[in-house]
Amino acid sequence: MSGLYVLKEYYTQYLRKIRGNSPSTIKHYLGALDTISAYLAEQRKIKNTLFEITDLNNLQIIKEDLFRDSNFIDKDERGHRMYSAGLNNYCRFAAGDNFVEIQDLILLMDIAVPRNDLTIHTIEEYKRSSILKTQTIESVGYLCEINPQHQTFISESTNHPYMEGHHAIPMKMQGQFLNSLDVYANIICLCPICHRQLHYGLCNDKVEMLKKIHYTRSERLFQSGLKVSQSEFINLAI
Repeated sequence: MSGLYVLKEYYTQYLRKIRGNSPSTIKHYLGALDTISAYLAEQRKIKNTLFEITDLNNLQIIKEDLFRDSNFIDKDERGHRMYSAGLNNYCRFAAGDNFVEIQDLILLMDIAVPRNDLTIHTIEEYKRSSILKTQTIESVGYLCEINPQHQTFISESTNHPYMEGHHAIPMKMQGQFLNSLDVYANIICLCPICHRQLHYGLCNDKVEMLKKIHYTRSERLFQSGLKVSQSEFINLAI
């Protein structure tokens, strides 16, 4: 499995372990997305697959464009609307719909994911998915994982308290790991103050916050191929 397509693996795990879909149903869902991917690739709107799209806004644009495409509409009608149904289902997953209702089950999807290669722009960086951050924030009900009592403003884009996704082990440390850091287990939901404090606060305060994060996430990190002791975790995250 390529780290680039972790969303496909997470989606498969979601269908199997969270939704309880049968193997044949999962095959139909993935088959519909494969057909859509091939259609989009022919038009050079994606490279290979929908699962390479890691930005939720871009995924929505692709979906809206497809649903205006007369050729796709005809294809979908001939297929008894299985393609639009499959895409809608995946988009709901990508948006984290109802993730708050399954927050205690998210850990069932924790897997080790091979890291991506570096992407070279004007700087070198490892690819990360905004979809995974969106799902993480949704899954905890827009509550700060350092202190759920922390209050923030209502975001216009979500109509929920504004929260931010944070990689507990920073993505800049990816080179030290064979498996990806851009996984559910390593992404936490933080209010803006806690997020900034982890980046710019006093060292002693950050250490206490990181101890709490490691305590709640160490087993999940291990399941995701990221085995780090508390001291290693703190050294990486500081």
